[in-house]
Amino acid sequence: MFQSTKKPGNISSAFSATQDITLPLKFKDLKDDINPKNIEGAWERLLRAFDNEIQEIQQEGSKLIPEVEFKDIQSNNGRIPESRLEEIKKRGVVVVRNVIDPKIVLEYKKDLVEYITKNRKEIVGFPENNPQVWEVYWSKSQFAARSHPNFSMVTSAVNQLWHAAKGTPIDLTTNITYCDRLRIRQPGDKSFTLAEHIDGGSVERWEDLEYRRCYENILNGNWELHDAFDATHRATATMDLYNCSGGCSMFRSFQGWMSLSDVGPGGGTLRVCPLIQLTSAYIIMRPFQPDLRDTSDMAGAIPGAQQNIPENFYPHIIKAMTSIPKVSPGNCVFWHCDMVHAVEGDCKNETDSSVFYIPATPLCTKNATYLHKQRYAFENGTSPPDFPLNNCEVTLSDRASPHDLTDLGLLGMGFKEFPVDKNLDINAQLAVMEANKILFGP
Repeated sequence: MFQSTKKPGNISSAFSATQDITLPLKFKDLKDDINPKNIEGAWERLLRAFDNEIQEIQQEGSKLIPEVEFKDIQSNNGRIPESRLEEIKKRGVVVVRNVIDPKIVLEYKKDLVEYITKNRKEIVGFPENNPQVWEVYWSKSQFAARSHPNFSMVTSAVNQLWHAAKGTPIDLTTNITYCDRLRIRQPGDKSFTLAEHIDGGSVERWEDLEYRRCYENILNGNWELHDAFDATHRATATMDLYNCSGGCSMFRSFQGWMSLSDVGPGGGTLRVCPLIQLTSAYIIMRPFQPDLRDTSDMAGAIPGAQQNIPENFYPHIIKAMTSIPKVSPGNCVFWHCDMVHAVEGDCKNETDSSVFYIPATPLCTKNATYLHKQRYAFENGTSPPDFPLNNCEVTLSDRASPHDLTDLGLLGMGFKEFPVDKNLDINAQLAVMEANKILFGP
């Protein structure tokens, strides 16, 4: 049995309302303890690298965002084509076209709207008076999308952009289900505005020792050696030390969504900084620059909230932001878990700008532990463990139940044992054995 300690809320609960917060002195002490090496020269090299990239991003905009056709993944044994790997790893973001037939996806949306309309008195969202992002997790439409075989193949493909040291219990070929919200943003909306930020915690990147190890090369002054796709320490890092409502405690290799609409730049869509190595280095080194070094200020990182990326601390990142290209129903977008991203402030789309939020989450011990708790929440209709405790769907008779799930859906939600395949590498075998033990006992 699992009992959530989150407070009620909505998507805004994961963000701090103000940056005018003086952090405890323990964060100055933390900087003293970390004491990064060769930071001055590394910072100068980083700014030069940014300057070399910014002009191209500003000129090319969304054209720089890598795109892949689902059929090309399908014909490549479920892997991203070799010709696209270098660019995707540089950018940290990819649009995958034609994952699911648009007619099927529009049927998902139609059923979803009926579900929300029927149960409107029970369901909350943000903003409260006219929700654009709904606290809905257990609709049948969401589960149909999450467990569609094509989507399963795509998430496995992006997971396999990662690697881990031998002996790390992680199966990058198996994606499990992380149940997240959805967005139905109406034309003309200006209320759902997310400024530049990164998810996956904030101060935890420095405070949690295992999380900090992900950035070891950056803190040693060698940011050029930083491998943003090494899962060795991420698989066990603690990303939510402060019980943030909406703060993700699962390892998402990529955050992601499936489009339910035709939406282009200016239509209230996603914006990203498509330089994953450079932005990670900037964020990790920024609190150690002279203006902040002898203070407790962590440059936008505040306990219990996702990390804001304000322009006064991160001007180079802000200059390098761009919107993603036009997407259609059944297209999917995935962006690296360390990627700075935002949502356009004005939805100028002619129709709604709608998505299912569905990330890529490989099978590992950490994720299986979360899946065990999420499975219990699903069976009881309560809010998922990471999210505000609204429990909107508990009494809804038409929410999904385990009986509505396909075999792939049951596997992804932890209702079926993961098959032990001796053809898998040792990391995957370890992950499968540990996950089955967590979900079904020894």
